[in-house]
Amino acid sequence: MNFYTLFLIYLPIVNAGKSSHSLWGLATHVLGETEFPEFCVLWMLDDVQVGYYDSNSWRFISRTDENIDEEYSKTVQGASWDVYLSMRKRSSLLQHRFNSTTGIFVHQRLIGCELEDNEKQGQLMIKEAFNGIDGGVLNFNKLQYNYHPKWPELEFNQQRTQYIQMGLDKVYLPICIKSLKDYLKKEEKLVMRKVRPRVRLISKESTDTEGAKITCLAFGFYPRHINLTLLRDGQPVAEHELKGGQLLPNGDWTYQLRKSLTITVQELRERPNYTCTANHISMDNKLDVSWVPDTGPDSASIIPVVLVMAVVLILIGILVVIGMWKWKHAGVPTFSGHIYSAAKDTGKYVKKCLHHIIKACTQ
Repeated sequence: MNFYTLFLIYLPIVNAGKSSHSLWGLATHVLGETEFPEFCVLWMLDDVQVGYYDSNSWRFISRTDENIDEEYSKTVQGASWDVYLSMRKRSSLLQHRFNSTTGIFVHQRLIGCELEDNEKQGQLMIKEAFNGIDGGVLNFNKLQYNYHPKWPELEFNQQRTQYIQMGLDKVYLPICIKSLKDYLKKEEKLVMRKVRPRVRLISKESTDTEGAKITCLAFGFYPRHINLTLLRDGQPVAEHELKGGQLLPNGDWTYQLRKSLTITVQELRERPNYTCTANHISMDNKLDVSWVPDTGPDSASIIPVVLVMAVVLILIGILVVIGMWKWKHAGVPTFSGHIYSAAKDTGKYVKKCLHHIIKACTQ
C-alpha cells in the first residue's frame, strides 16, 4: 500500500454541500529510506487532480494547464515549500514521542479551503496524521480559529498562535480561495457537470443462509454527493443492518455506491416491500426502485404447468369441433377417406402447435 492510499484512508477529504467546491493539498513527508520522495503534495480540485509538487524537482507541475501562469506557479511553489518546512519540523518533534528515530516515519497533512453553495467563502482546514494516527484539526475562517492538537508537542504559545492566525487570514486563505475560483473557471465542464445515477435493486440467494441478499446500487453519477436509502415497507433500514456504503470511483469520472441487506427465510415468507431510493443533484425528484420477494418456488413452478394444460384442453376442443364439422359436410361414404385425412392433417397441426407452446412455457 503506497503513502497516497494511506493518506486517503486516514485523512478523507471532507465533503462540503451538494453545490460546494473545495481545493485541497494532500501532503506527505517521509523520514527514512523509501522509494518515495521525502516530500510531495497532490493538489485536488474537488476530486480532480490539478497539480503536483515534490522534493525531487521542487517545482509545481500542473495536471490541467500546460501554459500555467509563471507567477501563479511560483506562488504555489512558495506555499508548498512553507508546508514542507512546517511538516519537517513537526516530524522531528513527533519522532521522539513515537520512538521512531529509526525506520520509516510518515507525517501526512490535509490542507485546503471551501467555497460554499452561494459562492460564499468557507473555512480553511488543516488536518494531520502521524504514522496513521490522527494528530488534530485546525479550522479557520473570518469569525473563528479552532485548533485542537492531540499531543503537547504540537501546541502553540499565544504569540505563535497570533502569528499563525495572521498568516492564515492574510496569505493562505486568500490564495486558496482565489486559486479555487480560478480552477473552477478552467475546469467548469468537468467539475460542474451533473450525471444522473442509474439505480438497481438486485436480489439473489444468500450463500451463508437459506434466505436472500438484496443490494441497493446507484452507479454512474456525478458529482459524488448522493443520498442512497434502502426502505422496508416504507421505513429506512437501520445502518447497522446494512453492509457496504463506501463511495467508489468508476474510473470514468463517475461514482458508484451500494448497500446490501441479508434477508432471513422468515422475512421472505412475510413478503415485505423493499425500495431502493436515491436523491441526487442531477434529479428534480427522488428515484425509487422496489422489490417484493417471490411467493416461493412451489407456486412458481405450478404456473407453467397449469398454462400448458389449459392450452392442451383448448386445442383438443378445437380438434373435436373441426372433426365434427368435416364429418357433417363430407358424408358417411367418405368417412374413412376424407374425414380421416382431414382429422389426420388437423392432428399434425395441433401436435406441432402443442410442441411450440410447451417449449415456450417451459423455458
